[in-house]
Amino acid sequence: MAAVGSARERLARDLDRLTVELSGQMGQTMEKTAWKALGLLATVVSGLVARKALVALWRAVRHGQDPPANPASRSTTWGEAIGFAVASGVLVGVARLIAARGAAAGWQKVLGTLPPDMEDVSA
Repeated sequence: MAAVGSARERLARDLDRLTVELSGQMGQTMEKTAWKALGLLATVVSGLVARKALVALWRAVRHGQDPPANPASRSTTWGEAIGFAVASGVLVGVARLIAARGAAAGWQKVLGTLPPDMEDVSA
């Protein structure tokens, strides 16, 4: 009887430990999924904002002329195509950076921790 009681106690301890570990892992998985969803939303919004900014910037620089609908088209000059590619690359890259940093700052303000897989590296 003593052996059975001891085995039950060990089993109960092992089950408790397993429950705690699983809860922790599930929490981390949910946190990572939430961060990915927030990152996706921030990326989509930043892309839309970057596109509007690109069109406005192009029109300002080119005196009201619309950006090329298809920069790869042979009817678009090389200068316009390269200019559009450079401008869109820079604006989209900066917009994504701003969105990612803003989302991380919001995450940290609300939850009090950095988002999953993000380190605060100090020099």
